[in-house]
Amino acid sequence: MDGDVGFAYLVARRLIRSPRLRSVIALFSLLVASLEAQAQQSSAKATLALTSWTDDNQQSWQLPQKLPKRWVVLGPHLVDMLRDLEVQHVIVGVQDDHPSVGRWQKSQTGFPVVAQASQINEEQIRRVRPDLVVYWPSGLAGNQQARLRQLGIPMLAIDPKTLEDIPTRLNWLGTLAGQSARAAKQANRLQKNLQETRLRYAQGPRLRGLYQVWLQPLYSLAPQHVVSQAMAVCGVDSIVPKTSVPAPILQLEFVLKARPDVILLSQDQLLPSQMFWQRFRHIPAVKKQRLVVVNDRELTRPGLSLLRELPTLCNQLLPFRTLPN
Repeated sequence: MDGDVGFAYLVARRLIRSPRLRSVIALFSLLVASLEAQAQQSSAKATLALTSWTDDNQQSWQLPQKLPKRWVVLGPHLVDMLRDLEVQHVIVGVQDDHPSVGRWQKSQTGFPVVAQASQINEEQIRRVRPDLVVYWPSGLAGNQQARLRQLGIPMLAIDPKTLEDIPTRLNWLGTLAGQSARAAKQANRLQKNLQETRLRYAQGPRLRGLYQVWLQPLYSLAPQHVVSQAMAVCGVDSIVPKTSVPAPILQLEFVLKARPDVILLSQDQLLPSQMFWQRFRHIPAVKKQRLVVVNDRELTRPGLSLLRELPTLCNQLLPFRTLPN
């Protein structure tokens, strides 16, 4: 045996005989086995078909023998989910998604418009003959929901209250569209990515922030809103006190006393907001020029776009968490 090789062999034998090293190897083996078991469980979940659930209006659902083929989908983020599942062919009508209100016949995604942001059109809905309506309760007034029910069409309510709810709702849609395996696989991936993002940005100092929906009046979002939850994942806690109103109007005096470290807003609000807030230099967000332009359109849709925009938001906010305060 070559001298160098023989020496290495003797060292290896001595190391293997070490009780401490054997313990490390055993722990490593257990860790690998645990990770493999988790991967197998995730794979099994991806192939397990969903057969029943309770939607966000507390209505029980069972997998029907005959799947719906003509869907009215009221919510741009819900349309995004169906397009992600590649089942957009079932959509026969949608809520208008243009930034300006008008008499649009087609949505920006190319589907027939049967409802506006705050009002449905029963005549147009009847005309497209849907056998399922998927709607977002928070985005449709109660009287409009009541009018929909009078049409006698099955209505699936999707209104996620947490970030983790969003992948689950993708499963519901996939099941009713005959794509349960694809939906489960994508939902598992989204859950995994969300958990990884939570862990990645959990460490470090936390900031206090204001999500500015609108400047005058000063609209923000409740702390339990999914966008506020996204901020929290990124290490920024909302200054808004707990409220049952999803988008409360804040008094200026409250914000001045709360002294947010960062203010998040959309691009179109940046210039007027800079002019407005510069009068209040004692606010850390103003003093340190921390008016942060975010992708408001993607973040405020409670669907896949929010989850996919989350790492970008965290990366935007990370430098403010690491710089000295």
